[in-house]
Amino acid sequence: MTHVIQSVLTMLRAGEWIPMTAARVLIGIFFCISGGTKLFVPAQFELLEQTIVQSHIPFPHANALLVSTVEFACGAGLALGLLTPLCAAMLAVDMIVAIATNRIHSIQASGVLAWLDDFLYLPEVLYTLILVWLIFSGPGRYSIDGLIAWRAGVFGVER
Repeated sequence: MTHVIQSVLTMLRAGEWIPMTAARVLIGIFFCISGGTKLFVPAQFELLEQTIVQSHIPFPHANALLVSTVEFACGAGLALGLLTPLCAAMLAVDMIVAIATNRIHSIQASGVLAWLDDFLYLPEVLYTLILVWLIFSGPGRYSIDGLIAWRAGVFGVER
């Protein structure tokens, strides 16, 4: 029985790259689309600007442009696996600011556990968790970062 369990665990470990790659690519596509929509659809850009004004963040136009550009460029970087830790870190900061300045105020729960439940239910919290995981785990072997590491002879990077 122990041999069977070890075999299953080895098989699962060998396929670890599949969910890692899927998470990186899909969250990258999500942010690229989200940032692109904010950059290239004037109504969406104005909505973001209004949200920034309501959150009392200074320089709303410049910050809306910054947020949109970071989401678009870093989302593309994650989808391709290019500069993954840097892109994930920039997007994680974006999400933490969004949580702290806007989303956390939407929680109307009474009681600590209900508040924590509502907080953990925010999609930005899950995005942040995935992004922090990508900062530490790296892009995986099927990425531009992994290809560069392989071509440069750096081993252990591609996992």
